[in-house]
Amino acid sequence: MDSRRVTSNRYSTLLGNIHPMPIAYHIMLPTHQRTKFFGAESNCNDLAYLLFETSALHGFSLFAFCIMPDHVHILCQPGDIMVNHFINLIRMRYEYLMARGGNNSPIWQPDFLERPLIDTEVVPTAVFIFENPKRAGIIEDAYAYPFSYIYGGKKYRP
Repeated sequence: MDSRRVTSNRYSTLLGNIHPMPIAYHIMLPTHQRTKFFGAESNCNDLAYLLFETSALHGFSLFAFCIMPDHVHILCQPGDIMVNHFINLIRMRYEYLMARGGNNSPIWQPDFLERPLIDTEVVPTAVFIFENPKRAGIIEDAYAYPFSYIYGGKKYRP
């Protein structure tokens, strides 16, 4: 009887160290030297198009995003490639698109922030991303900000 307790205690101790798996990622992409690159509407719309297209191509679920003048927030669930490859693909495709239009200056910082989220953090993070323009003082009503999207709540309006 005592050996069962020792065994079950050993397993419960091991299992107690397991953390919930992330179901989504909050990603923040800063522009090069925090340049206000996304002040132009066409730049925002081009990036939004690439976000939707790349997500669909690689099975990512896009929960929310907000394109701020000097950075971008993305909330997504991974698909068939790793998150860092997904972000690098978006950055490279966007730089290629801008270079074809004549912009050869750097757009992105070399690094980005990525935070894995468990299920209870997804909704508060989506709200945080959605309300970012209001907190930054860009607009009084977050819903009126044209360069944001939240699944089931606000469609992107290019």
